[in-house]
Amino acid sequence: MAFIIRRGAVYYLNLRLPKHLHHQRNTLRISLDIRDRRNALFLASGIAQRIHLHLAAYPLSPVEELRQLCIQWRNDVRQPTAAPFQAPHTMLPTQSRSYPASRLARTTATARSMSTLSELYIEEGKSSGAWREANTLDVQRALRDFFVLMGDMPISDFDAEQARILKHRLSRLPQYFSQRPEFKGMALRQVVDSAMDYPTITAVTINNRLRKLTAFLNWCKSNGYINQNPLAGVKVMTGAAKEARLSFSPADLETLLNLDTLRHEARKHPCRFWLPLLARFTGARLEELCQLHIDDFCLVQNTSCIRIDDRREGQQLKNRSSRRIIPIHPMLLELGIQTYIDSVRVSGASRVFPLLEAVRGKYGYGPSKWFGRYRNKLGISDPKKTFHSFRHTFVDDLREAGVQDSIIKQLLGHADDSVTFGIYGSRVPIKEMTRAIKKIRGSMIKKAA
Repeated sequence: MAFIIRRGAVYYLNLRLPKHLHHQRNTLRISLDIRDRRNALFLASGIAQRIHLHLAAYPLSPVEELRQLCIQWRNDVRQPTAAPFQAPHTMLPTQSRSYPASRLARTTATARSMSTLSELYIEEGKSSGAWREANTLDVQRALRDFFVLMGDMPISDFDAEQARILKHRLSRLPQYFSQRPEFKGMALRQVVDSAMDYPTITAVTINNRLRKLTAFLNWCKSNGYINQNPLAGVKVMTGAAKEARLSFSPADLETLLNLDTLRHEARKHPCRFWLPLLARFTGARLEELCQLHIDDFCLVQNTSCIRIDDRREGQQLKNRSSRRIIPIHPMLLELGIQTYIDSVRVSGASRVFPLLEAVRGKYGYGPSKWFGRYRNKLGISDPKKTFHSFRHTFVDDLREAGVQDSIIKQLLGHADDSVTFGIYGSRVPIKEMTRAIKKIRGSMIKKAA
């Protein structure tokens, strides 16, 4: 991330370098020769993005080489053809310059680099309060991958052909790039451009990245930097049947929910006992469960329930309809979920699983990794059977039991398309939902002590 500092009247670039690459000296500082803060920020963000791209391709570049690149790119803006800020007269290289805000308004929008606009976009999203921390991190990741794959360019140069190239390169992104030994020493772009055969990210993930980039370009369009969004409508075909997660079989559930096995796994991590059981009997998403607070266990219409909400810091919802109430299944009460909640409350913690730490804004990161190992260890190795399969199994069981779709949607936090139900049905049907929840059988739970 780029920072600017001021010494006297002049702003300097203060660029932090990755510590794992530059142990002894991880800060670059050069004068920008600019007195106006906003212009200095534009220039600094552009240089920082170019350094990031250079390091992605050449991670072992020495600091002095990076310094010379920064100076070269800083000097480039003095050239009339390369500078987004057009000087009204020729200046000597050693002169300090100040760009008045009025000149910024006269700058042609199409000359703005995409890296500069991305910084403005992120800054506006943060300052407006429109994004939560996790949203910001996801947007930054999508933009980071864009610049690694495509490089920086004037916004006017990103056209339909560039959009097709981006889509192709996204489809070549590897799964778990930083963790796979065969990619050691390689930059991401080198892997994407290679002829190597490796598991790639899913179509769903590609489309999620494209949606975030499309939103960025929509912002550019609405702010007058481009006339058309080349990414509008661009997506990959998902092949739903091929990529869909599978439900668990009764045998899978019996294996995964063996209480003795879960207790062994949960010796130091109580969440490992409760998360699979909560997922089985609520159908909730992993992140929804990991971010629960103790006061999300509540009484509604005299019924013990779990509230899925985003009222607390660190809580987030997938969408507006995800906010909901779920009656607690009798099996969870029998297994002692309320006793566990009370013990957490006595400890002074506010979150149900206080030991979980957020990674990139997600509390479910660690549990997701653990469940993958746990599942494989028990012989359930189908990659389409994940923690989210509990949610699919929940839906399948309710449908087989004849539960109305409107009730299933209420339990899952899915929007209901029925006008009557969606607009006029404001009262939560707790009794009907409780009856539906009880149709999820707990008989596969092995209760051996």
